[in-house]
Amino acid sequence: MIALAKATDWVDAWLGRLCRGIVVLTMLALLAVIGANVVARYLFESGGINEVGEIPELLFPWLIAAGIVLGVQRSAHIAVDFYSGKLGPRGKVAAIVFVNLVVFATYALLIGPVVEIAGITADEHTPLLRLPRSIGFYSLLFGMAGTMWASLAIAVRVVAHGAEAAPEFDPEESVT
Repeated sequence: MIALAKATDWVDAWLGRLCRGIVVLTMLALLAVIGANVVARYLFESGGINEVGEIPELLFPWLIAAGIVLGVQRSAHIAVDFYSGKLGPRGKVAAIVFVNLVVFATYALLIGPVVEIAGITADEHTPLLRLPRSIGFYSLLFGMAGTMWASLAIAVRVVAHGAEAAPEFDPEESVT
């Protein structure tokens, strides 16, 4: 089980680096595109670059999906933990594993319909750039798959090492 936990940790770390890269690249691209459009509004009589409006529509879902996966990995998503103080060590492990497997199974059930919708929207294109509208649904698939993997990795890690191996969110990182 420990070897499996090490393997899942390696993939989970790789997924985290990928998500952080997506967040950085999409933020830079969004800043560049929106900034260029602001400048273009002052330089051109046409009032900016029309095509620019479609780019945030296509990139923003990727930013959100990658951020959600990072949140799951760090336990920075919404969680209810009022029960954890009332459970013993085995109970905590069972609860953490159960919750993460429910998350995994729920997303596994939803992948089929999202793949179907992505296939349908692949034939639709944005009006100016002619890019497929399915790009947003593929970001949803990425987020779902990443959340599934992160949940599975947490469950494996907790089974191998105990409840202490579950990620703990640092409240100092909160924006509230």
